[in-house]
Amino acid sequence: MQFVLNHTTFDTEDPLDADLLKSLAPFGLEPGKNYSSEDIAQIDSKALYTSAQEVVLWATSKVMDPEYSSANVTKLFQRKGNMNLELLVIQSVIGPIGQPATEALYPAILTEDGLPMNALESYEIVMSADQMPPAKAFWSLTLYDSENGFFIPNDRKKYSVGENSGFKLDRKGGIRIVIADKKPKDVPMENWLPINSGDYEIDLIMRLYSPDLDAYSDWNPPVARRLN
Repeated sequence: MQFVLNHTTFDTEDPLDADLLKSLAPFGLEPGKNYSSEDIAQIDSKALYTSAQEVVLWATSKVMDPEYSSANVTKLFQRKGNMNLELLVIQSVIGPIGQPATEALYPAILTEDGLPMNALESYEIVMSADQMPPAKAFWSLTLYDSENGFFIPNDRKKYSVGENSGFKLDRKGGIRIVIADKKPKDVPMENWLPINSGDYEIDLIMRLYSPDLDAYSDWNPPVARRLN
């Protein structure tokens, strides 16, 4: 964090910058200085952890709200001064590094029943030809372990489906993607995302590179349907 502060430009007249620097100072973190643990104030670590958990839960609830996600996905990863504090906080929780909407979009893939995805279950994502992602360059759908934010290890080293990682369309130009510990017989190998069956949460991240923003305004992201 000290490295980040030392390589970032702050405007002390900007309210957000000023509040950020003020909140970091008790941790011994100040721009242009060397970090020293001796400069840290006495921090109630349990209270801090509890507060952080509350922020994460709040941000996650916003992302899991289809209407909120749809209304704000094009407003993320903007230049300084072009985002409000609420979106900045949500972005810092779900992933602080990304590209603006003109370059890439990251629509939320939620479940049909509104529950978090769990590796004890199997899921499918189905898109007809006219429901395919509106990407001028390419799109991808990638699977992660929610707790760690990492790929889920598997023998095939298959972590995503898309134009950059392989997929197979059906005869009508649509696609069916299945997330399961074993590949269903009727699913092409390219469209299977393997998981290790277990009681842990998983996430799907869709990425649209060079999106068609006009088409996106009338497009709805697919949902993950539970199979068992």
